Amino acid sequence: MAYGLHITNTSGDLLVSSDIKSYHYVGSPTYTGVQSSYNNYSGSRVYRYTFTDSQTPLIFIKPADTNKFYAVLTHFKSGNNWTYDVIGSGTSNQPPTLYAFSALSGSNSSGGYGLLVQDGSGNRTFDSRDKPLAIVDIVSAIPPANAPDGGATSTSAVDPGWHDCDVATGYRPGMEHNFNSNNSHNDYSYSSSGHNSNYMFSAPSIAQSAWRKNGYHYHCDGCGKWYQANQYHEFWGDLGVFYRQAYKLTSSQVQAGWCSVKEFWWGKAEKTSWAPWTSECDGSGSFGIPFSQKSINRVSNSVIIADATNYV
Repeated sequence: MAYGLHITNTSGDLLVSSDIKSYHYVGSPTYTGVQSSYNNYSGSRVYRYTFTDSQTPLIFIKPADTNKFYAVLTHFKSGNNWTYDVIGSGTSNQPPTLYAFSALSGSNSSGGYGLLVQDGSGNRTFDSRDKPLAIVDIVSAIPPANAPDGGATSTSAVDPGWHDCDVATGYRPGMEHNFNSNNSHNDYSYSSSGHNSNYMFSAPSIAQSAWRKNGYHYHCDGCGKWYQANQYHEFWGDLGVFYRQAYKLTSSQVQAGWCSVKEFWWGKAEKTSWAPWTSECDGSGSFGIPFSQKSINRVSNSVIIADATNYV
């Protein structure tokens, strides 16, 4: 017969066990600055944080603005030093507050009263004095297949008309699409006793999405006219936007959506003629878009919701 402590709630969910390590609050990662910014369409920021822990922390995000989407974009480790990049929607800097939780170390903590649970080797698995993680709910969420608010873009080329060499301002407006992403999200209800401004969540940005518009124009001045030299006008162009998955908490829902993070714009206009006095017009910008339209890594992820009030 095995010995130990095993506590469940009325639904049979495990709360405390001497055989399983519970996660406890170990601190708030330090915000170091904005790594990258994107200001078109819905926009985004990538915020960087650092933290030191010998364990592998679980990171929670307390939104700085409940109207914005956030997610842990990536993280990496050097020794016991961790670096986290968190993506947030919007065109202004509003870094969230992060909270770190990890498994306990050692056989005891100093001072105070509370409940201490140890495994068979004397290592702590639960200690009420070290602020154990208290989860409000866990929701399985997936973003919509199409990231732009305007839905999937057409693969057929639009005709932006002829604007000579004015590639940036002449052609781009005719190729625009509703590439914003604020309203592209799937909604999931979560259980709580009432949302408050201190709710936080843990969820990664895994899915990526890319959408584009293509443009082409051709016409000939002089063709079929004996009194005018043939002059050929052509334009080719691409406008596309990259997105990363992110989440927002409302009073009763988890919204799984997207952040626009980068764009590619390329355009080339040519004006040619057989006449020697007609010059060629080349208004190229950047390079062609290196992606096809699609969403990848789009799977359901667990969004863990907790109350940061217990850890401030």
